[in-house]
Amino acid sequence: MFSKIPERYLHIVRWVLAAGWLGLIISLFYDPISARLTEPYRLLGPAAPDACGMFQGECLPLTPYPIGAQIFWGMVVPSAIVALLVFGHEFWRRICPLSFMSQIPRALGWQGKRIVKENSWLHRHHSLFQFGLLFVGLNVRLLLINSDRFLLGVFLLLTIAAAITVGFLYDGKTWCNYFCPMAPVQMIYSEPSSLLGSQAHTAPPGSITQSMCRTVDQTGREKSICIACKSPCIDIDAERSYWDSVHRPDRKVIYYGYLGLVIGFYLYFGLYSGNWNFISQNIWLETNQFATLLNPGFYASGSVIPIPKLLAVPLTLTIFSIATYVLGLTVEKAYRRYCKRRQLRFNRDQITHRVFTLTTFLAFNFLFFLGVYPTLGWLPLLPQELFGWAAVLVSSLWLVKIWLRSAESFRRERDGNLLRRQLSKLAIDLSQFLDGRSLTELNPDELYTLAKILPGFTHQYRLQIYSGILQEVLEQGSENATTSLRMLETMRLELGVNDSEHWTVLEQLRAGNPFLFSRQRTSSRVGATVRPWSNQSQISTLEPTTQHSSPKTRASTLDPTVQRSDSRSLASTLDPTAPGFTKKGLRSSGILPAEITVHCSLDQVKAASTVQYPTTSGESNSEPTIARTSSKAQSPQEPTVKSQIGRAASTADDTMVSRLNDPDRPNNPSNL
Repeated sequence: MFSKIPERYLHIVRWVLAAGWLGLIISLFYDPISARLTEPYRLLGPAAPDACGMFQGECLPLTPYPIGAQIFWGMVVPSAIVALLVFGHEFWRRICPLSFMSQIPRALGWQGKRIVKENSWLHRHHSLFQFGLLFVGLNVRLLLINSDRFLLGVFLLLTIAAAITVGFLYDGKTWCNYFCPMAPVQMIYSEPSSLLGSQAHTAPPGSITQSMCRTVDQTGREKSICIACKSPCIDIDAERSYWDSVHRPDRKVIYYGYLGLVIGFYLYFGLYSGNWNFISQNIWLETNQFATLLNPGFYASGSVIPIPKLLAVPLTLTIFSIATYVLGLTVEKAYRRYCKRRQLRFNRDQITHRVFTLTTFLAFNFLFFLGVYPTLGWLPLLPQELFGWAAVLVSSLWLVKIWLRSAESFRRERDGNLLRRQLSKLAIDLSQFLDGRSLTELNPDELYTLAKILPGFTHQYRLQIYSGILQEVLEQGSENATTSLRMLETMRLELGVNDSEHWTVLEQLRAGNPFLFSRQRTSSRVGATVRPWSNQSQISTLEPTTQHSSPKTRASTLDPTVQRSDSRSLASTLDPTAPGFTKKGLRSSGILPAEITVHCSLDQVKAASTVQYPTTSGESNSEPTIARTSSKAQSPQEPTVKSQIGRAASTADDTMVSRLNDPDRPNNPSNL
């Protein structure tokens, strides 16, 4: 939805927001005007000149104050969170002022070319690193910069400087993906999807999806400038990024721990002041927070607790974060036992996803009703109530939408679209089997059934379809030769293609189109520059050493018997009897994933490598083609095909679903 907004319009929006943010920062250092709004009887001021607010047993007068900090913490930050839940990262990441400023070096031609390596500590632990920065940032806010406008201005300037520095040293959106403390918040509220977010996995090939890095060329056409600084990337496909990592332990730390951060953060204002209305009264009057670091950090039952604020703040946030983390794990285990007792076919990822969804729903509502709603007292009662009900309605709609999602439904939708496009390319009149419907109206189960039961639709045709799907996946740059084996597991199960045939097809694609396996390639459809390979060792085996002097025909490209001097065949590469064969060498080269073990014999590999693929007429007379027969001859077959497609619309293949959802299945993608 929002990914379709032209870049030239959002470029103007980014400039406006960045200028407004800088203006707000300037007001933190000098603001002679806004304090008038907090005088008695004014918009943000008290209702009486002698009004006061309770703080640790004393009634402190409510004096006028500049509202720069209140605008930033009470309006800007909550608005960003609401935008993430409703519109998604695909909207926020394209207008975020900090992301915009981190790209200043790129606009000036000064951006570094380095990227975070996949085997580096930062790549493996960036989520926890960013969550740690968020934890430190919340502590700093409570201790120093919540209402101290000068320190807040300095903090924001240092944050902007850090973003620009990272943009100068690294390529792509490295700041957003690896350093930004708000990244865990974006992940929680916008994955697997926002309320109005788009679905990248159903987009046409070559689309610039969601918040994918893009620019406008000299002709005014948008093109991708993705350099694959992170894979999978939330900017390209948020839902795929979510399902690929939902099982990771660090995700549980972030989701469950964040709920505790939200609750502990806002409850601390009451624990600190002894007044649960403190956040709506004189919270912004503590303008010299540095001087209060050693003051008592807790007040309860009419007396102070002699723990300095410097220790009380991190202690509170740590206790609440640990408590909600343990609570989240407990709820997850209880829900797993419940599903097992009720014989509900939910795997571990699905159970974790639902607990994550509930956690996000609670975090959003706690944030709103503990931190935002109390600050709306300057509004009339009706607008306050409308804001409250709107928050509940929006979060509830989001909960219903996300609760029903699953990794299996995501894969079925993605693979169904890939299969639909390949079926449409076949020289077969499919309308006679669809009872007036089109391919676009079929759901994934109906498409798989159609591919299985079409008259004359042999295994060779299924291999042709699988070859086209694999080529499309590689062209998009979202997968490489190693990861495509796991990504297309469901597709192979449905089409009856085994792993050996997958590697054979991959070798044939490499021989016919080495462009798919080069480190840097430019897509003619979107002008995208992508780097699907993370290190040079993966290129050395898959990239040919010589250039093709002329393009091959499709028949010669897919024919494994064609002699090629520029690359080794997959059969010889996988031959355990070949000189110099080592499994370690295959894994280091990127042909063989680390978790795959070679069990095939040379005869099996050679047999798999001699598969002949059907092509359209005119390319090869020796390859099979489907002869067009009369409707009369086909009529006995039609009712069978239509009835089976109809049954697929109402129920999926139970055997396939049970295999895919079984949490104990070794090849279940959820357990890899």
